[in-house]
Amino acid sequence: MANDWDQAGWYMGDGIPTGGQEGEPTDSLEVFSSRTAAPSVGNVLSPPPPLSAPLSPESLIKMSRSIMDIFELEESTNDDMEMVEDDEEEAAVDLEDQRRRIDRLKGVLPALAQFWWSDSDQIALVAEKLGDGSRDPKWRIPLGDSGVLVFFLDLLKSHILKYTLKIHVLRLIGNSCADTDENRARVVNSNYLPSVILQLKDISLLPFAIPVLYNICIDYEPAQQQASNYFLTAELIEVMSSPTFNDSRAFLGYTCKLLDLMIAQPSDPELAPDNTAIVLLKIAVDQELPTDMDDFIALTNTAVAYLQHEKFQKALIACGAVDTTLTVLVDSYTRFDSHPSIGEPDQDDAKALSQMRSNLNQVLSDVSALPEFKEAYPVVSPLTMSLRRWLLSPQLQLQVCACIMLGNLARSDDACEEFVHTSHIHKPLISILSEATDSQLLHAVIGFLKNLAMPLKNKEVIGAAGLFDLMPRLWALDTLQQIQFSSISLARQLTIGTFENVRKVCQRLSDDPDSPANTHTRLSLLIALFERTDVAPIKMEISRLITSVCRVFTSYTGRSPEDMERIRIKFFAMHPDVGRPLSFMVSQDKWPVVRSEGWFVFALMARFPEGAQCISDLMQDVAVFQPLVEMLTGKKIGDIQSQSGPSSLSPGSDTSTAIASPASGTASSSTFDFEGRSPESVQPHAQAAEMARIDRENALVLISELLKNRGKDMAVMRRTLFEDLLKGGTEIMMTYKEAKPLQGEKLLPKEKRVRAELNLQEVAADSLLELS
Repeated sequence: MANDWDQAGWYMGDGIPTGGQEGEPTDSLEVFSSRTAAPSVGNVLSPPPPLSAPLSPESLIKMSRSIMDIFELEESTNDDMEMVEDDEEEAAVDLEDQRRRIDRLKGVLPALAQFWWSDSDQIALVAEKLGDGSRDPKWRIPLGDSGVLVFFLDLLKSHILKYTLKIHVLRLIGNSCADTDENRARVVNSNYLPSVILQLKDISLLPFAIPVLYNICIDYEPAQQQASNYFLTAELIEVMSSPTFNDSRAFLGYTCKLLDLMIAQPSDPELAPDNTAIVLLKIAVDQELPTDMDDFIALTNTAVAYLQHEKFQKALIACGAVDTTLTVLVDSYTRFDSHPSIGEPDQDDAKALSQMRSNLNQVLSDVSALPEFKEAYPVVSPLTMSLRRWLLSPQLQLQVCACIMLGNLARSDDACEEFVHTSHIHKPLISILSEATDSQLLHAVIGFLKNLAMPLKNKEVIGAAGLFDLMPRLWALDTLQQIQFSSISLARQLTIGTFENVRKVCQRLSDDPDSPANTHTRLSLLIALFERTDVAPIKMEISRLITSVCRVFTSYTGRSPEDMERIRIKFFAMHPDVGRPLSFMVSQDKWPVVRSEGWFVFALMARFPEGAQCISDLMQDVAVFQPLVEMLTGKKIGDIQSQSGPSSLSPGSDTSTAIASPASGTASSSTFDFEGRSPESVQPHAQAAEMARIDRENALVLISELLKNRGKDMAVMRRTLFEDLLKGGTEIMMTYKEAKPLQGEKLLPKEKRVRAELNLQEVAADSLLELS
């Protein structure tokens, strides 16, 4: 038999050759067995005879016992060393102890080879003892440095092992790698990890293979990368998908932790099966074999980690598994106590559940924002019916989830109109706003209502449902500034082109003439908020709401001109301080499109005497007048003052001189017909040059209308100043019109207004670029 080994390499007990060439051993087992004697380490282990000499069963048993005695011998200690406090000396003592252990284990290798070559059952007993010993951290480095670990790794990789031996080999590998990067490196660098992953194919080995993989991968990035590249996720998901995994549910925690490590690898989103998250969620909601709370949270959080990637989000929709995801959210309330009694463990559980729900809601918001979601789930469908019922739920996260997912469906006029006119979904949303205090829920509801308010057909219906009665409470939430901003933006959206909603905004807070609220309106509250807040976006949104109101008052045709004049007069009388927000809008330079919107509304207001009076008063403010001068002449007021003298500093000066235009030519205001000309609104995506042109034309219309409606009441010098501005601005505009054909400027086409995507984390970051 020895001769056979010398010629053809190692043989299993059934006579199957395993490879290797005489004189050129490539398998580490051959390296170990080529040693004819082991080093003597005291009386711990006697040198075994050469491998070519057969041993009796009694001899093999004796060798086995001598190996096992290694871990049972009393360690020699030195009392003086135990007293040493110096770190360097203590480290040296540990190193010496480690070296002794390595020497002892090196002497085991020839015996291990003899056991394997003899096909002795003693190797399983020795492996068991070594596995037990490896639970002690002191033995882990020696097991690796001595070659014992690699010996058994080679066995697992290259040979078919008996079941008992395989179990103890896995135990040895797993224990040796626990918190020991040196041994993990041996597994990874010599490519032993695939052979460990392969053990997942045997369902009976899962209680051993899963913890071993966990010990190898945890806190060791190279192992995690290699495991991902060798499709560990696919192997685990295949195992978890099988009914035979039910008997191994106790290892769900380790399995989820391994998957968490895998999804953190750059390669795993591409390599993992599409149904990875679905398999995890189905186990979480399994009613026949319900999981405990810890496993439920672990499964859901791991599924959420995969659902961060669009690949798995689309698979969730394609496989019709969105319902399963919603079931997880419901089960988190129905299966587990969402209001635990006071106590440290229960409080931790409640916190973990709450965080899990929040994470799950975030991925559901991402899923519902995909185009595939809208195609799979129309406005009226079983899933949306469930979500609408959630709006009435007492559970916060169910309400938030419903608002986000349904809100992401409300991104077209047809969908929004169906939601409002068929489903009447705005009514439960308004009901939530009347009582909700949670900022997350308020953000979600307001975001949904803003999408619903986009179509003109919906605005009056939503406004008539009592929404404006709730607005003052939201505007007063000074500690929740984002809620203030979003609710103001919602009110502005509802006023666009809708006279009835504008009337509600400007309605007296009380009909009682003796009440102080009789002289105030909802708009008065916003103007007061404008004065007290220092948040620029809130100031800007209030200004935009006021321009929306003024725009309706100057363009609405549903009432007679006489009624509209009376309404405008009453509006300015009730809101004498409306000019400050309007001034802020045109004097800022952070949002050019919004500033252009302001000039456009100024020009509209100036077409009527009562509006012209308001604008004329605003022109007394140099912060308003200066950008007007600069826009029309290309010069700052300071430059004009240096050329024309200090008398021309402001429109309120007693004297004035003509403002020269920087443009050449002799064009005058008479060459441009302002009579009956309407201001032009700037589109949100207009190029800078086009925006500047429209601003100049609107400013010229503004001055022309001011002169027409207020000129006779102006001081002579002030009227002359406006006339000079009109002339200079007209020359610039005419020069621009003459040059434009030569420039070949191409303007961006008007883009269709798109509703904002609702996202749980970003729903608070409402964009100021949403223009109407």
